Amino acid sequence: MKKVALLVLIFLCAAGFAANYGVYYDQTIGKSTAIFVSNLSEEKAYFRVVVYDYKGNTIWQNSYRSNEFETVWVDLSQVIPQSDENWGLVLIQSDQLLYISALYKSDDVLVGRDHVIEPVQVSSDAKYYWYGLNYTNFVESQTAFSIMNTSDREADVIIDIYSYEGDFLDELSGTISPRAAAYINLSEEIQTGSMGVIDIRSTELLILGVEYYDKGGLWGIENIVDWYTTTSW
Repeated sequence: MKKVALLVLIFLCAAGFAANYGVYYDQTIGKSTAIFVSNLSEEKAYFRVVVYDYKGNTIWQNSYRSNEFETVWVDLSQVIPQSDENWGLVLIQSDQLLYISALYKSDDVLVGRDHVIEPVQVSSDAKYYWYGLNYTNFVESQTAFSIMNTSDREADVIIDIYSYEGDFLDELSGTISPRAAAYINLSEEIQTGSMGVIDIRSTELLILGVEYYDKGGLWGIENIVDWYTTTSW
């Protein structure tokens, strides 16, 4: 009983002082995601994995303990059913140094593997966080992305889309609920035949899950965790 109580206490301490690592996941119909969490510390690591649906509801969570340099495999397809609502944010909370790798499958074919080595970074003097990503929007090469709000507050988000020549094409704006996600399909927002950069401003910390399509098929997924600048105005 004492060991159980001590273990619970350790988990509570880890959660209370945890850094948040985050990745995008997709458990919609025909899609699946698995996550490898590696402990890079020379001591035991305690961490918690929390999965949210796109509305921000917690749909699954579990706590783990790993030895130094041990890797834990979390196969979301074994614990989360495929559903149109099951995509968005996964938070991995720990007070130790972690290395996270996410594997993405579509119709049981591996279509992407991405790595996250840093937690989301809070800036105490930031009013806005700024993120960027490149895109292509041609007939056979397209980009879509999900925006996940990692905060427990609503995020006010503005998305500005520019061509490769720097011409302003469109602006999207809205709010994203805590831990929720929004999906942007660029082929539905701008005309086909462009490429360039997307500039995103947010009042809260985000994670971007970027999907790259070629000839109608998904061929890669990238997680963007780092903001490129902050502003206090």
